[in-house]
Order: sequence, then C-alpha cells, then structure tokens
Amino acid sequence: MKTERADTLNAKAKDIAEELTKIRRQIHRTPELGFGEKVTARVICDKLKALGIEFRSGVGKTGVVGLIKGCGDGKTVCLRADMDALPVQEENEVPYASQKKGIMHACGHDAHVACLLGAANLLAPLRDQFQGNIKLVFQPAEEIDQGARAVLSDGGFESPRPDTIFGLHVNPELPVGSIGLREGPLMAAIDTIRISMKGKGGHGAMPHKCIDAVVAASALVMNLQTAVSREVDPIQPTVISIGTFHGGQAENTIASQADLTGTVRTLDPKMRQSLPDIIERICQNTAASFGAKVSLDYQQLTPLLVNSPEMVDKVAEASTACLGAKSLVEAPISMVGDDFAFYLKEVPGAYFYLGARNVNEVHALHSSCFDIDESALPLGAAILAYTALLMLEIS
Repeated sequence: MKTERADTLNAKAKDIAEELTKIRRQIHRTPELGFGEKVTARVICDKLKALGIEFRSGVGKTGVVGLIKGCGDGKTVCLRADMDALPVQEENEVPYASQKKGIMHACGHDAHVACLLGAANLLAPLRDQFQGNIKLVFQPAEEIDQGARAVLSDGGFESPRPDTIFGLHVNPELPVGSIGLREGPLMAAIDTIRISMKGKGGHGAMPHKCIDAVVAASALVMNLQTAVSREVDPIQPTVISIGTFHGGQAENTIASQADLTGTVRTLDPKMRQSLPDIIERICQNTAASFGAKVSLDYQQLTPLLVNSPEMVDKVAEASTACLGAKSLVEAPISMVGDDFAFYLKEVPGAYFYLGARNVNEVHALHSSCFDIDESALPLGAAILAYTALLMLEIS
C-alpha cells in the first residue's frame, strides 16, 4: 500500500512538474525582500484559491497560511516554505533571470514556494482520505531572521495548532534525487554584533595628538578571534566573523569613530550564553589599551535548529518510498542558520535538504550565479506531501 501511494504521488508530481517550473520561474523573475513579498503572496493566494484551499493572507505582514481540512478530527501537520529573496544582483543569463536590479532569489526560496504549492496540489484531492489537518505556511523574511517570529506572533501557528512541522531547503551540493537528513542539531544559532569604537580625531600628520579609532578597531577585529581560538572548547564549533568595517572620512585624517558589524554562530547553548560577556570584555580591554571608548550591541537572533529523531525518521520513510533508500544522505552540521528553528522550539519536526545540483555549474547559496536543476521541484513536492500523509497515518 505504501509503495502504491508513493508511486501515485510521484506520478502526479511528474504531471505537474512543468507547472511547478513555471511557478518557480515566475517568482524568480520578481524577487522581493523580507516583508515586501506582495507579488509572491498574490501568486500563492491565487494557486491556493484555485485548489479550493482556505487561506489567510497578511500573516506576519506578508505571509500566507493555508489549511487543508481532512474528513474528521486528528493531528495537524504543518509544512513550511520561505518566500523572500536577497539583496544580490543576479549574473545568470537565463530567460527567467531577476527583473529587479539588486534583488535575486539566490537562496532557492522561489523553489521552496513551488515545492510547497506542489505538495498542496497533491494533497488537496486527498482531503476525504485523511483525518486531521495539513497547514501550509508560506513565510516571509527568513533572510533577515524575523519572519518565523512574525508568523508566530500573528497567530499563524494557531487555529489549529500544529502537532509537528516539516520544511526543506534546496542544496546545490547534492545531486537531484538525494535527500539530506540529520537527527539533532543541523544548523547553528545566529547572533549579531554591532560595535562602535570611539577615539579622538585629528590630522593624519599628528597621530600623537589623537586616539585612532581605526587602529583600535583593527586591533579589536584580530583580538576577537582569540575568543574562538583561546576561550572556546576546541570541540565546540564557534564562529565570530566581522562583516563590515566603516571608519574615517579622509585619507589625511585620523578617524574619531569606527563602526563594525559581525555575526556569531554557535552549536552549544551554554557557549552561546557565555559569548556576550567574553566579547564585551575583549572589546573593553582592547579599547582601553588605546585610550578609546567602545560600545557593544549584542543581539541573539535565531536559535539552534534541532531536528526530532522521530520526525527525521518520517522524512526518511517518505524519501525511501518515493526515491528509494539510496536517496538518503547524512547531512553535515552547518554553521549557517534558518529561522525554521523557532518553529522547532514550539513543536517537534524536521528540516531536510533537497538535492538540486545544477548540471551546468555548481554555485553556492547566496551566490549571484546560484541556480538549481528544476527537476528537483516535483521530488520536493512529493516528499513533503507523503511525509504529511505518513504523519496522519495515511500511507
């Protein structure tokens, strides 16, 4: 029976493959940044309406939440896709390239939307065959780590509240037909730091009369690396990266201020809690050694993404049924993050990788040349749909 159901879903997914490609390319042409996904939301609403699926728009500002009601009471399974693009200028020369200057779907969220709409297409005709509900969350603003919290605070997880949640992310490193899975921690917790180093400006020819904020901030960039190399357990992966450095206004002037921003990534909750104090101490001591003043703004953004072993097993079962046992690949722990982690703090679930390696040339996520093999889209739709059915004990 399981093989029959999986075969049927695969066949139907193949039937809508061309439609999923059209959806993905339509969204790819009109990318939108976080909380600005109005065109994308309209596409989603139109598709859900055509499928006879009830939905609520404007969730978490620009998100859409659909609900497929079964034929009776039961569990509620949630499937999630993120919608937003990145401030990246696309360099791909393809017919579906971004039509918006400086904005691009460089992380595959257009594909995620297409996969979830595909799953909705597969599941809607089956509503009289399962008890319970399947909630479809099309989430805004993942790239700025605010969308999941916005959906949660706006009641997107209520009426009915899910018992579990699943989501996928395209992976340009894995070939099509592969599913990357991992129990437990999968993605790092993400924090951000903003540092302002203040000194005393003056003429570049008279540094002895100044306190050079650029020099002090430069020393701080180097000293912050000792937090990882000398204060963190070597077997606990931790990253502190300074991404921006702004200081000075003229080549012959000593800067009075330098501003830095950076990211902090951890896989251990205790280490995450200790790092603000460590970084604050390094900032203060470095500034003091130059006679400067410093302020640190440390913000915790996204928690550690932790997959439930039981839910990973369900994805593995669905993947094996749809693609065969050889499709399963153990995903490595990554220091990237995803605000899907907020949902996993609410209910057990699993986040997995969908192999989508471009046959022409592989480009990493967030690359201006990022693209996918679109034959992965119906596979993602089928895996999401079959996982939901397994959770509702329909196989």
